[in-house]
Amino acid sequence: MTARRYVVSRRSAGLGDLIVNLLVAWRFGKRTGRTLVADWRGTRYLKDPGQNLFGALFEPVDHLAGVPFIGRDDLSDIAYPEPFHPAFWTPALLALPPRRPTSEVFRDRDAALALVLDGADVDAPTVVFDGCINGAVPPPDLCRQVLSELRPVAEIRLEVERFRDRHLSGHPVVAVHLRHGNGGKIGQHAQYWEDFDAAVERCAAATQAVRAQLGGDTAVFLATDAQAAADAFLARIPQTVVRPKFLRRQGEGELHRWPLAFVTRAEAMIDMLLLAESDALVRFPPQSFFSLYAALMKHPPPPRSSPAPEQSSPAPDRDPDDFEPLVVW
Repeated sequence: MTARRYVVSRRSAGLGDLIVNLLVAWRFGKRTGRTLVADWRGTRYLKDPGQNLFGALFEPVDHLAGVPFIGRDDLSDIAYPEPFHPAFWTPALLALPPRRPTSEVFRDRDAALALVLDGADVDAPTVVFDGCINGAVPPPDLCRQVLSELRPVAEIRLEVERFRDRHLSGHPVVAVHLRHGNGGKIGQHAQYWEDFDAAVERCAAATQAVRAQLGGDTAVFLATDAQAAADAFLARIPQTVVRPKFLRRQGEGELHRWPLAFVTRAEAMIDMLLLAESDALVRFPPQSFFSLYAALMKHPPPPRSSPAPEQSSPAPDRDPDDFEPLVVW
């Protein structure tokens, strides 16, 4: 009998990043005939770093879009065949919180991207993807197949339904995601916020333009990770609906990168799902992983609207005024 082969999605980052990694690992597993494992241990989204975050967010499934899948809380009984790829991994290391030099993570991320994009495989029966590998996300139709089979746990699903029915039902909806970082190191996203007031103004203007197309009864839903961004947006569009949630004080950093991140886990997941309850989605910065789920899973456009043009990442030497939000219909 042929031994089972595995690809492990091993991340402990924000929710959007976790989903990106899972989608790429699924793509590799589908092509190479491997079982996909969501190993999301070591995250601050849980009090117990040994617990698997996947099971706290999604109901158990044994397949994802045709790929055998394991995402249960206890992963200790998986007998991973050796050797691993990359070679330094062992079952014992997988059980520990991820602590690796940034240079090693980047090196292996680039190698993982090349492996997936080249359509290649390796002889090692167990492959681990633990980097930010967004450059190899599958095509949108395949992403939707995978994500449609992820069913949020009941308490999260029910809260999404209650909030939607109370605040968004019966209206066209434009959802807005402002990924600010709140003083955290958010890489290329930071350039979008160099002029805070101008950034919020551009997002508000894009939202108002979408409302004009959708009609006067359009509801606006906002999700953000910074109170300052919420306050500034509400000052421009006061009727915006925001779900009450815990936010760190101004400048203290990202919600998933501090010891009390577990208190924001459900709220973050609910916001991510509510962004998909929209007829149009305003993403800022456009490449934020957190709003990728909504961009893939949102409602189809109403008949009277037309798609906005896709926008690419601004080059580093472009004027900050060119850093526009992306509207997804």
